[in-house]
Amino acid sequence: MSKLFLEPTEDSPRILFNSDTGHLVIRGRSFMEDTSPFYFAIIEWLRDYFKNPKPYTLLELEFDYINSASYRMVVDVIGELNKYFVIGYIIEVRWGYYPDDECLAEMGEELKDMFDLPIQSNVIAS
Repeated sequence: MSKLFLEPTEDSPRILFNSDTGHLVIRGRSFMEDTSPFYFAIIEWLRDYFKNPKPYTLLELEFDYINSASYRMVVDVIGELNKYFVIGYIIEVRWGYYPDDECLAEMGEELKDMFDLPIQSNVIAS
């Protein structure tokens, strides 16, 4: 299976998905006008990955800024992971936010209430 590496742009985050280690990272800013193609490609990659996943999968999310459309798509990405978690795959999500960003901190707490899989909210050191 191929890895998924996308460099960040002005309005899209860096994607570092390593199928060899099960370590998945989305980091940066996400405020594209049309979020669907970007995040659906991630969901498709995850579906392919879970045909032969690593014993443990970690998704790290760290946003400097995320708009509501991107957040909805991130919810879909985590929802996809949750499907695999409830059938027995070991998956963890870490939601990172900066100390002064109450909005992103609240989003992390919302995510914990939405899904069965473990989601940790962590303050990112500035």
